[in-house]
Amino acid sequence: MNKCRESARSGISRSLFVLWEVESVSQINRGLKRVIVGAFTIMSLAAIFTMSVLEAAEKPEVLCADEVLVVNKGTNRLFLLGNTRKRIQEAITAKIASEEMAGSLPFKVKQAGSYEYEGVMTDVDAQVPVALIPLSIISDTLDSSYQLKDKTLYKSVVVGSLYLAICRGGSTANNWTMVGAIPVSGFDPVSLGGDINKPWLVQPSDTQKADVYATMMEKLIREKLDLSQLKTYLKNINQPTNDTYEVVDVSMSAKRAPEIFGSQRETIKALMGSLYSARFQETSKKIVYPPITMMGQKVGNADRTNEGNKSVADDVSDSIYSLTGGYSTSGATMTLTVPEPAHKIRLNFSGAVWKELPSKKESLAVKNMGYKAWLRSQVDGQAEKVADDVKAVQYILPESGSIAAAEKEQLPDIYTELLIRLADRLATQKK
Repeated sequence: MNKCRESARSGISRSLFVLWEVESVSQINRGLKRVIVGAFTIMSLAAIFTMSVLEAAEKPEVLCADEVLVVNKGTNRLFLLGNTRKRIQEAITAKIASEEMAGSLPFKVKQAGSYEYEGVMTDVDAQVPVALIPLSIISDTLDSSYQLKDKTLYKSVVVGSLYLAICRGGSTANNWTMVGAIPVSGFDPVSLGGDINKPWLVQPSDTQKADVYATMMEKLIREKLDLSQLKTYLKNINQPTNDTYEVVDVSMSAKRAPEIFGSQRETIKALMGSLYSARFQETSKKIVYPPITMMGQKVGNADRTNEGNKSVADDVSDSIYSLTGGYSTSGATMTLTVPEPAHKIRLNFSGAVWKELPSKKESLAVKNMGYKAWLRSQVDGQAEKVADDVKAVQYILPESGSIAAAEKEQLPDIYTELLIRLADRLATQKK
């Protein structure tokens, strides 16, 4: 019996020893695992921290000033009214600040008083400075009115186009060259007489137009402006890509264009060039310069018709001077150069017709008319792309029985809508 007890005790001891041995090995393994996992965690955190530091270090420093420059005063009537410019500047500043706080900017912000950078060369450790310069391309309205029985109804389509241009400084002060730009463009056809449920019986004032423009652009800047697009330009700031595009001309060969748009033709051209450029850049992901070469042709006495020009400095600088005071304290003038694009785009409003539409039922009260427009685009003299669109309009016949006066008043509105649709369609067509 005693031998049995001793044998049992011995067996239990051996079992406990084995269990202890196993448990000890398990604990050691767990400990090793913890050590290994901890080491990997530390290494990963260190790697992440190192990458974050490197990424932060790699971000270029970009000058930003609370200032929007005007390309052409003639197409920026609303921007220059009241506190409109201040509202747009504040919207851009707020957008940059919010993106910077979120850590999503592809650059480090260096706040500047203006884009006249005397002394900046020293401030950035003798590196060539880079600036984000907002350019207002167009801020205007397309106005129309029409008679409805004994009342005159008014409508103003508000249009706006703004570009945030990434510019590289030159070897001398106040000499900037555009590398690329982000467009923010849009139009509001509703607020000022475009809602049939809220007709305008008086012509909108300039103050009302400017307010609608500023509100529209503030919303676009806040919701649509994608500053991450600048990353590609910043990476190649010293070796910009040659694959660049620009709308260098918008023409109107349609015989009835003067009849349709009258004195508003230049505004329509600026609108078409801006909206086409913005849409083309959005869909193609190409670098598309603002259409300022085309717009500069009518500025001052400068001859901008020469396609071989490589700069719009003469045109843009005149406007920049009016905003920044004209000269730095050193006496150097500011210039902004847009390189000649590798690919030149031309648009042409080539045709317009309209006629009465047949109706199943004859009516003495109304008349239905159909309007058609043709728009052409061409890149580098290659084969043209052609698009057309139509719009039907119903008129209530006045007592005179003639719709000639009402039609004349509505033609600009009708063809603006058609051309906007056609510019969008051509810009998004694949090659």
